[in-house]
Amino acid sequence: MGVPVTVPEAARALLDADDILILTHRRPDGDTAGCAGALCRGLRALGKRAFILPNPEITKRYAPLITPCYPEDGFNPQFVVTTDIADYGLFTDNAKSYEGRIGLAIDHHRSNPLFGGKNLVSPEAGACAEVIYDVLMAMGVPLTLEIAESLYVGVSTDTGCFRYSNTTPHTHAVAAACLTTGLDGGEWNRVLFETKSRPRFEMERIIFDTMEFFEDGNIALATLYRADIDRTAATPDDLDSIAALPRQIEGVEIGLTLTENRDGTCKASVRTTREVDASALCQQCGGGGHLRAAGASFASLAEARERLLSLSRAVYHG
Repeated sequence: MGVPVTVPEAARALLDADDILILTHRRPDGDTAGCAGALCRGLRALGKRAFILPNPEITKRYAPLITPCYPEDGFNPQFVVTTDIADYGLFTDNAKSYEGRIGLAIDHHRSNPLFGGKNLVSPEAGACAEVIYDVLMAMGVPLTLEIAESLYVGVSTDTGCFRYSNTTPHTHAVAAACLTTGLDGGEWNRVLFETKSRPRFEMERIIFDTMEFFEDGNIALATLYRADIDRTAATPDDLDSIAALPRQIEGVEIGLTLTENRDGTCKASVRTTREVDASALCQQCGGGGHLRAAGASFASLAEARERLLSLSRAVYHG
């Protein structure tokens, strides 16, 4: 376990470093990509050599935030930073060689075991991008439109366009600061939350047609079978945030979304209301996350279904 640090201490560690490599997590979302993109651009504004490790799973939607910052040939990092990564299990395959070499871990998952040498972990933050914003300001980085776009994507996507209960006054303060750069929040919200591809529309239809309910409607289970994903040609971009759908139904306190991977394994996403701790459920399965949004991996759909339904039902039967 590493040392917990404050925002000023994290800022000092970055100011003292150079040749910096930033890591993002597997199945990258808007927060990890936005954090990495903002931090890298901020460090470069200070004259630092900073790059983002290529993420082989980056989606078309979030690629512009990180791909312009991929390393040049021959880059040899001297200081490695993680952004929005809760544990080593979320490292991409090409990041495995950096395990044990993390100089600074910046995160907001309360399940984070402090795996970095120094760790800035703020569970009270709605998005890790809020923490990155604080660090950038502590370093004296000017907030440009390009940096603001990365930060806004992070805070908006991890709070469901500021609708989730993890949204705080600080979340809005960061978003407001981003808007002062001339960022078009309305257009970003339209792109991120309103525009749907045809495959996404088809997958939502399938989910609502096949969703199962348990415990008098308190639990909703959605299953994304690989055959349906392939038939609709849905990409990871199309499935982004789809796990939020079951919880939108009135009366549902636990929304379970099971996604079948190509190799037959399963990714499970749990979304809950204030009555249930999603992270506590997933930690019993080797996963983790936030109070209202967490996840875990399983060997099969059948295993995920049996295990998560059993744990969810136990909430209502002691």
